[in-house]
Formats: sequence, structure tokens, C-alpha cells
Amino acid sequence: MAAVPQDLLDRVRALERQVRELTGRAQIRPALNRINHGRVTIAEGGSLEVLAPDGTGLFGVGQLGSYWNHPDGSPQQGLMMQREDGTTAFTIRASPTAGAGGALTQAVSIWDRTGHIVMGDDTTSGRGIGSPALPMPFQKLPAGGEPIETSTFQNTWFASIQAHNPVAVVQLEFAAAPGATAEVQVQYRLGSETNWTNVDTDTISAAASASSPVYKTTWFTWPLDRAEFEQAVFVRIQTRQKSGSGGALCNCLGGYTRRTYGPSEIPDPPPSTLAAARTLRAAADEVGPGEGIAPPHIPPPFPTPAPFAEPEQPEPPAPTPESGLHPLDE
Repeated sequence: MAAVPQDLLDRVRALERQVRELTGRAQIRPALNRINHGRVTIAEGGSLEVLAPDGTGLFGVGQLGSYWNHPDGSPQQGLMMQREDGTTAFTIRASPTAGAGGALTQAVSIWDRTGHIVMGDDTTSGRGIGSPALPMPFQKLPAGGEPIETSTFQNTWFASIQAHNPVAVVQLEFAAAPGATAEVQVQYRLGSETNWTNVDTDTISAAASASSPVYKTTWFTWPLDRAEFEQAVFVRIQTRQKSGSGGALCNCLGGYTRRTYGPSEIPDPPPSTLAAARTLRAAADEVGPGEGIAPPHIPPPFPTPAPFAEPEQPEPPAPTPESGLHPLDE
């Protein structure tokens, strides 16, 4: 047998070891669950979803499913977060139909477990808070709740608030003595203005044969025109005995501010945003879901997807032989 230089055998074994290492490394994939540097871009209608172990969607961003398409059929891009029981928790999206609350503009909304928006912006006007409605506390003035026998209006109730919601609502109970006519008037102005705007009036008459005052309850609703978000707003209630004798009476039962229920309630904007508001008003051609009594709109849960395929694991590299002399048939 021809003599083989020993260093040549070592060199062959070293070469084989390097080939095995290179083959093993070529089969190892980079980590799929970590990004160390840079950013990730999902474009052209893509989306990202995070699912619970049972397939319930927890987080989704990007192009929403076909259920959420806009009325013209175009896909909607948005964001949805759900609790692990599948109930909606936070969304940036528009409802797909006008009956569900707005098909053209997206709302930023926080939901309770029964499908009600407990906090969100006003999509119809694009200004301020849509939910929740906020109370409007009234202060009784000297003539409030007392008989008024003058034919000129007397200040009876007053409220000072900040404009958070776009619409104001006041409920009054007023009465006329037998043979008299009572009239109430609601006025409104911004804290920066000096002149009052008359919102509306209402009257009640009592026949002379009536044995007691005749009462009437009326709701007054109007948009907070010209008000910037969080600007001071004043509301004043006035009462007078329009005719007859015996006196008029006015009680303020309460007031609050709320979201818009349709394009007709969009407030006139402040002068600085007039052009943008006119564009928004022209685009707002759907009506909201009503005065807060529509059934809750609970979106369908995320579709149960097929499980992600597990990445193939490469074969572990062969053990590295120890250095030194070995038989040729090893």
C-alpha cells in the first residue's frame, strides 16, 4: 500500500468538516419573529392580524374584510382591536351602511361589550366628541321657578359650558295661569360674543275657566354654531307672560350636549374652518342611527384563519470529529 502523507489526511478531514458546516448553515432560516433594525411596510391592500390561540382576532390593521367595503365597493382601510372573547374594544373604521351609523367617514371609537360606542368622535360634523353626551348644568336666576307677570322676557335659567359635542339639547317645563299665555325663549352665544342668538320660542295658553295653571314640556335642540372645540358657550332661558294675568312659570328640567344625528345638525363652523366645513357638509349625505335608541351594531368576529404552517427545521449538523490521528476507514 502506498504511503499517504499524514498531513493530507488531516486536510481532507478538515475539508469534509467545513463542507458539513456550510451545508447545515445553508439550511438554517433567519428568525421569523424578530426585526432588529429598520421598519416593516405592508402596502397595496395588505393587512396585519394578531390572533388568539383559538383563532379569535385580537388586532388587525390595514385592509379590512369585504364586509366592511365602502358603499361604492372599494375596500376600507382601518384598524380593529377585539377582546379575547371576540367583542369589539377599539376601532378606526366606518360602518358599511348608513343605517348602521355612517358609511363615508371613519370614527375613532371605544366600545363596551354589548356593542355600544362609549367614547368616540363625531363623524357627521367632523368636530368634537360624538359619545358620550355631556351634561349641561343650569343655574336658576332670581325669577327661575317663580311666577312672572311682566310682558317682557325675564332671565330665568343660565348655563355656561365648553363646546365638546356639536349639538345642545334643553328640556323646559313651563306653565300659564288661567286666562294667561306664557312664552319661553332659548338663547345662545359664544363666550367671545356680545349678542345673543335666539334659538327658538314656545307658548302655552290656559283657558280662563281652568282651575289651575296649564303646563307644557318642550325640547329645544340646536347645533353649537361657530363654536371652536372647548370654547366657552352660554345658554340663557327667558320667560314672560305674553298676555292675560295670573303669571307664567318656567322650570328647566335639564340639558346636555350630544353628537349629530344627521347632516341637518352640523353646526356652522368657526370662520377659520368655514371652507373645510362646507366640503364636509356636502359629503355628509347619510343619516345617523337615531337618538341613541338604535340596537347596538356588533360587528362579526374576525374569520377563523387556517393555522400558519410551521417552518421546517433543518437537520442538525453532524458532530465534529475530534482532532488527531484516526483510521482511514472512519
